[in-house]
Amino acid sequence: MYNSWVGYLSHDERRTELLHAAVCVLERDGLAAVTSRAVASEAGVSPGLVHHRFATTSELAAEAWLAYVERERTAYELETPAPGRPAVDAFFAPFGEGDLAGLARWADAWRHAQSDGRFAGAFAESYRALERSLAERIPGRGDRRAAASRLLLIAFGVAGAQRIDPGLIPDPGAVMAAAVDRELAGG
Repeated sequence: MYNSWVGYLSHDERRTELLHAAVCVLERDGLAAVTSRAVASEAGVSPGLVHHRFATTSELAAEAWLAYVERERTAYELETPAPGRPAVDAFFAPFGEGDLAGLARWADAWRHAQSDGRFAGAFAESYRALERSLAERIPGRGDRRAAASRLLLIAFGVAGAQRIDPGLIPDPGAVMAAAVDRELAGG
C-alpha cells in the first residue's frame, strides 16, 4: 500500500499523492486496475476524493501512465547519457532479461490507447518522449528518429506477442538484439 498522510494537503499535493498511488497500482496490477477505487485504497482515502481530483478514470490512467513513463525515461537518460550501442542495448534490456511484467505494461497500454481517446493522447505523448530519448542515443548520422521509431514498433509487437503467449517468441531478447543490429548497421 502506498503510504500517505491522510491529513490536510493542498489540492496539488493531494493530486500528486493520488498520482503516485495510481502509478503503484499500475506497476503492481496493470493498467486496467487503475480505477478510482483501487487508487483510493492504495492511498488510504475515499474514492470520492480521487473523483474530486480526477474527472474520469481515463484521465487518472492517462496521467498515471505519463508519470510512470516519465520516471522510467528519466532514469534511462540519467543512466545512459552518451549515445552508442550500450545505451541502445540498455533501452531494450528488459527483453533480454525476460521482464514480462514490463513488456505486458506496454502491450496493455498500446491496446488501451486503441479504445480510449484520452489515453491515446497520453500514449502518443509517451511514445514521442521515448522515441526522442532513444534517437538521441542511437549512434551514426542517419535518420535516428526513424530508426528509433522502427525499433519501438518492433518492441511493441514483441511485447504484444509475449502478452498473448510467452512461448510465441521463444527468445524476445534475440529478436530485439537482431533488430538493433540491423538498425545500427544501417546508420
